[in-house]
Amino acid sequence: MHLVKTAVMAGLVTIAAASALAQESGIRVRSIRVLATDPDAVATFYKKAFGMSETSRPVDSPTFKEIIINSGSTPEIARKATSTPIVIATRAKDAIPGHMAALILQVPDMDKAIASAKAAGGTLMRPVGKMGETLSFAFLKDPDGNQVELIMTPGGR
Repeated sequence: MHLVKTAVMAGLVTIAAASALAQESGIRVRSIRVLATDPDAVATFYKKAFGMSETSRPVDSPTFKEIIINSGSTPEIARKATSTPIVIATRAKDAIPGHMAALILQVPDMDKAIASAKAAGGTLMRPVGKMGETLSFAFLKDPDGNQVELIMTPGGR
């Protein structure tokens, strides 16, 4: 039992240290992505199960949707929430779960974030791309193969 408590404490200290470093570097969790073959049904689940509300739909086409939800009983409350939002995105019916990045990090400097990830053992999957004039994004894999999406916007929002 003592060994379990020691391991848990060590894990908490590691998480706290990593959190402090992330805050210091300006990197923050932007959102968590949940993939679904029926995004509307999954959004409804989170709304009913956890009292969340939809805040926006950046993409809403017949073939792909992104539904952003957050904590709050109304869309107005959810838009003001300081918690990390959930992005529910379309997963093709024949796609393997996990084929898209679940962790999305907001970074202040894309080139520096990519260099840091590579130096730590990550690999760049797709070079930096742009959406519109202000949003830059890149995809990388951590050393265990988990996908991470990096996003940079002016002002960090």
